[in-house]
Amino acid sequence: MSGRQALDLSGQWAGIYNYPALLPPNNFEASLRDVDGLLTGLISEPDDQGGGTLHAVIEGRREGSAVTFTKIYDELEPEPVVIFYSGTVEPGGDEIQGRWERPDLWSGTFLMVRSPAAEEEALLEESEEL
Repeated sequence: MSGRQALDLSGQWAGIYNYPALLPPNNFEASLRDVDGLLTGLISEPDDQGGGTLHAVIEGRREGSAVTFTKIYDELEPEPVVIFYSGTVEPGGDEIQGRWERPDLWSGTFLMVRSPAAEEEALLEESEEL
């Protein structure tokens, strides 16, 4: 966290999630906002089935180093597709890893890493506020 006092996951993140079995992993980009542990954000990822890009919103919580959130795609099927994530923030606050699940269908692991440029920007904004 490069000197920040409180854990704050706000910023730009790059990640990868793994499917079960022999399917290849998929990457994603996330923009997170963490306000006192309340997480919101947007995710974009390649559509591994139809080409193009998928978009989703996330909502969740951070309690200490534990993170839980749901990802809801905004462009799929008449019923929303909801994916549940749970993970752990690694010491330093720049990496989250854990598991995702689409109940009764799929589950796997994920890893996301904060963009170094985003952290530098957050630190700059924080110093300007002082």
